[in-house]
Amino acid sequence: MVKDDSKLNIVLETLPSETFSIIGHLIAGIILTLLILPFKSFIILIVIIPALLSVRGNVSGPFYARTSRDLMLGDFNKQTWTENILATYVLSLICSFLIGIFSLFLNVILIKCGTISNFQLIFTPMLSVSISLSISVICSTLLNYITFHRGLNPNNVVPPIMTTLDDFLTIISFYGSLLILKVA
Repeated sequence: MVKDDSKLNIVLETLPSETFSIIGHLIAGIILTLLILPFKSFIILIVIIPALLSVRGNVSGPFYARTSRDLMLGDFNKQTWTENILATYVLSLICSFLIGIFSLFLNVILIKCGTISNFQLIFTPMLSVSISLSISVICSTLLNYITFHRGLNPNNVVPPIMTTLDDFLTIISFYGSLLILKVA
C-alpha cells in the first residue's frame, strides 16, 4: 500500500528521481547533439526534436498517471491497461504525424533543406514515436507496479524517471528512424 503523502515523504520520494532526471536530461542532450550533428539535414532535424520530446512527455505522462491510478484503486487489469495503451498509441501517432506535417511546412516555407524527402519528414517522427513508445509502455508499467508494491507513491517516483528514460528512448529511436529511413 502507498504510504501517507506527508510533505516530508513527498520530498524524500521525489528528490532521488528528480536528481536522476536532471542528470539524465543533460546527458540525453549531449547524446542527441552528437548523434544528429553529422546529418546533412541537421537544420530541419533539430527543429523536429523539441516537438517530438514534448509530445512524448505530454502523451506518456497521462499513461503513467492512469496506470498509477488504476494500481492505487485496485482497478489495474488487462482491459484497462490495453485501453490505456491503445489511447496512448493513437494520440502519439496523430501528434507525431502532425509534427511531420508542420516540419514539412517549415521546410518548404522557411528552411528549404533539400537533403530530406517529404516522406522522410512525415514518417521519421511517426516511426520514432512508435519504437520508443513500445519500450516505454512496458518500462513505465513495471516501474509503476514495482514502486506501488514497495509502498511508495508511483506519482512521486515514476514521472521524473520515465521522462528521462523517454528522452533517451526518443533520441535513440529518432536516430534509428533516421537510419532506417535513410535520411542524409
